[in-house]
Amino acid sequence: MALISLLPASALTLDQARELYKAGKYEEAAPVFKAQLKRRPNDGSLNHWYGVCLFYGKKYDEAEKYLKIGAKRKVLESPHFLGDLYMAQYQFDNAVSSYQDYVEALEKSKKQVPDSVTEAIARARKAKRMLQHVERVQIIDSLIVDADSFFEHFKMTPESGRIGTSETLGIAIPEGTVGYAPQRGDKVFFGMPTEDKGYELCTINKLTDGQWSRISPLPEGVNTDRNESYPFFLNDGVTLYFASNGEESIGGYDIFITRLNLENNTYLKPENVGMPFNSVYNDYMMAVDEMLNIGWFVSDREQIPGKVTIYLFIPNESKLTYNIDEIKTDIKSLALIRSIRDSWPEGADYTNLLQQLNDIKEAKTVTRPDFVFAICNGLHYTTLDQFSSAEGRNLFVKANETRKSIAHLESHVADLRHQYARAKGTTRQRLAAEIGSVESQLLSLYPQPEAYENQARKAELDALKKKH
Repeated sequence: MALISLLPASALTLDQARELYKAGKYEEAAPVFKAQLKRRPNDGSLNHWYGVCLFYGKKYDEAEKYLKIGAKRKVLESPHFLGDLYMAQYQFDNAVSSYQDYVEALEKSKKQVPDSVTEAIARARKAKRMLQHVERVQIIDSLIVDADSFFEHFKMTPESGRIGTSETLGIAIPEGTVGYAPQRGDKVFFGMPTEDKGYELCTINKLTDGQWSRISPLPEGVNTDRNESYPFFLNDGVTLYFASNGEESIGGYDIFITRLNLENNTYLKPENVGMPFNSVYNDYMMAVDEMLNIGWFVSDREQIPGKVTIYLFIPNESKLTYNIDEIKTDIKSLALIRSIRDSWPEGADYTNLLQQLNDIKEAKTVTRPDFVFAICNGLHYTTLDQFSSAEGRNLFVKANETRKSIAHLESHVADLRHQYARAKGTTRQRLAAEIGSVESQLLSLYPQPEAYENQARKAELDALKKKH
């Protein structure tokens, strides 16, 4: 294959071009298909192959012509690629029609319809509905950066926390994941790879003795059997932005918002934040600096592989959408953010705001509170003296004491396992029994801190209601 790639296009045979095509080297194969089409313009396969090459080169208008001929000549995969092409162009009705043509072609060929095609039809229909309600939001700046280090360009005030990897945050989270640490530094949230469910949103918490807890998935309501990652919390500690490629996504990753219900420690049903934040591409890592009232998010829409665009925007207090009948700009262009200036009101000037961003210095070391315990929306305790309820205070202390016991036992069982690996005979049997006993204790202890905290929260809320 390497030798074929070195040959000039004029020296390649059709078979060699097909090998390049199968290897995903579309740019190298395209000239051969184009030359062959001059001699056989009605050949369905040649039109399909050349159309696919143009599609991957993002020459959508040219690709459409050739893929249509491929579909007319009954090339099985042509309608599928036409559907993908129309999705990229935000022609969602045409996308649905092409995907349905592909389903019919598969059924006539007595081939199974993949779930991915059914999902593609559902995504196209969702995207069509979403396009009718594009949010009127001011996109004030954009920056094209390397995808694997985008977080280095999120320059937020210290009060908004930090986004980064294990290395940049200085906290042990899985390698290759991007996490969010609130200002107090007592928690880290991140998407963690699992063996059977893709990525799921997890957290680790700093205990009162300075140690870190075990990694735990977030409470019920956010994680699915797909991928959830790139979390960010607002300062209220309950409003969560994250990215998911699950059922409600219209592309790869979409950005969602949800809120933690402190009464039962579960999350409300996540909502897709819609366009222009989301697209048929990958959109993720929405963060809001509430001190400056500036938002950030990342997208690989219409970018070359390995690059992403970071968009800066001004968050709306409530969602405002464009009236399609009143705007002069194409709604598709606004949804795709093809020109950030099209989102600006007349006379807009963001110079001072952007300068404030540039003036942000690295976060200084701050004194950390003993703990942060959320009682309800906007109310967080950082000292035991803030509790009105003695019962609530005692339950909270019990939760932390249990966490210390868990940390001690986890350290002890790790030491026992180390001894077990080197032991023999009856010593090995004794250690196995002791390890089993400690693991049983841990299994019974793991749910208790959260249960005690929920009881403490309820007791405190009841006490506050009586006071008022």
